[in-house]
Amino acid sequence: MNLVGIIFVLIAVGRFSEAKYEGHQVWRIIPATYQHVEWLGELERTRGEEFDFWTPVLKRVNHPVDIMVRPDLQSLLRTLLQHRGLGFHVMIDDVGKLVSSQMSELSERRENGRLSGTALSGFDYNVYHTYEEIMQWVDDIATEYSHIVESFLLGYSSEGRPIKGIKIRGTGSHDANPRAVWFEGGIHAREWVSPATVMGFTQKLLDEYDNGDNLVVEMFDNLDWYIIPSLNVDGYSYTWSSDRMWRKTRSLNAESPCIGTDPNRNWPYEWGGVGASTWECSDTYRGARPVSEIEVSNAIDFMRKKKADGQDFIVFIDFHSYSQVIIAPWSYLDSDPRTEDYNDQMALALEMQSAIKDTHDVVYNYGAGAEILYACSGVTSDWGYGTYSQHGGNTDGGLGAKYSYTVELRDEGQHGFLLPEDQIQPSYEEMHAAVRALGAHVLNEMSATVQ
Repeated sequence: MNLVGIIFVLIAVGRFSEAKYEGHQVWRIIPATYQHVEWLGELERTRGEEFDFWTPVLKRVNHPVDIMVRPDLQSLLRTLLQHRGLGFHVMIDDVGKLVSSQMSELSERRENGRLSGTALSGFDYNVYHTYEEIMQWVDDIATEYSHIVESFLLGYSSEGRPIKGIKIRGTGSHDANPRAVWFEGGIHAREWVSPATVMGFTQKLLDEYDNGDNLVVEMFDNLDWYIIPSLNVDGYSYTWSSDRMWRKTRSLNAESPCIGTDPNRNWPYEWGGVGASTWECSDTYRGARPVSEIEVSNAIDFMRKKKADGQDFIVFIDFHSYSQVIIAPWSYLDSDPRTEDYNDQMALALEMQSAIKDTHDVVYNYGAGAEILYACSGVTSDWGYGTYSQHGGNTDGGLGAKYSYTVELRDEGQHGFLLPEDQIQPSYEEMHAAVRALGAHVLNEMSATVQ
């Protein structure tokens, strides 16, 4: 799409989304008791189609829960909260106005020529980019760093868009099949800071490698790194063209007018359990079957082929927004959700948390999924950790990556999914620090195992 076309789209989606979300508010509710926490968790499970929970309900007293509320449901929710002795305050007074403001800012910048194009030399990591620009970035990164980077086609989306990623292997690698890391962003369409953050910290690491940074050289020479900046490319494109707050894929659902599936409820490991809706119109719709979404199938098929060819994955991270949490498996279990590697997973999460805090003094919580959140099934991090089934198909088993996490990025609800662009750089800077901490931890563990 040329610049004029992009500007037109941005103006159109800004006006459309403002009207669509006019009067929608985001309410912050702070549960003061465990009874409040349990009730909010039940409300999310039973009425999540009516009330859009922007943050999951953590199993913690005094941890805020943000809900986007339509104008016609505000009186109802106010009454329900009053009956439970719960108050709230308005975090975002009018979502429609905030959407329109963000899209207008994007179109104004492009119209005034303040975006230097998509060539890598002029790529601005501190602004949001379209799907086309992100895919161009993949190609340009592979060209610029061709001595250690190659691009690959993960597959095509349900609407036929290419989904591309990069593989990084250092020049000092001597293993035909080194252990591997998988990073993916943008599985939920409206979480724009996810692809932006993944691209930002990737570029910083690549520069550090070329500048001889000892840690990054060891990271890239001893591990393969597979990085997908945007997995749900149809949904992401739709947030630029039609609905800024769209979450799901854009696949058709048989016998339903409602479009899309939640790709983070569609992974096959323990698919179809709690915390995933069977209703096609829900934002957490699990799909008609496990791996119904071609985007999920593409990712699983790619990693299973690597496993079959002898490459083991030690890290799997799915980057989301928002709420600043590092979430380890298990998420599908209602009780006793800690894995057998829980202590090691929490040790690494603590190191990542410390690195993040040391960067911009931002605090991330961490824990096992269903222990700090309410249970949900069919999610990425459970599949990432689940035992690999060598002879199974793409609905059997998981990846077998010891360090599998979902990372919820900035912020804590002041802007939610509409994070301003001035927070992109601090987001990728603190994740860059977290990835360095992760690399050091994994390398130390690998070294200790060899010894």
